[in-house]
Amino acid sequence: MSMDRKTIKETIKEARELIVAGQALLERLEAENHDRSWGSPESGTLRRRSMDLTRKLAQLRKYS
Repeated sequence: MSMDRKTIKETIKEARELIVAGQALLERLEAENHDRSWGSPESGTLRRRSMDLTRKLAQLRKYS
């Protein structure tokens, strides 16, 4: 992979999904009046989105 148009768009999509997941977790923490999450569905989603973005960023950095 390289920094082609498709990979850039996919990376941006993954980043946006990470932001949405982070906002959802922050909303849950605010509603529960907590500063941390202990295994909520929202924290799992955020963790998954983080891994997805990490993989996409690695693809973006690869030379082909």
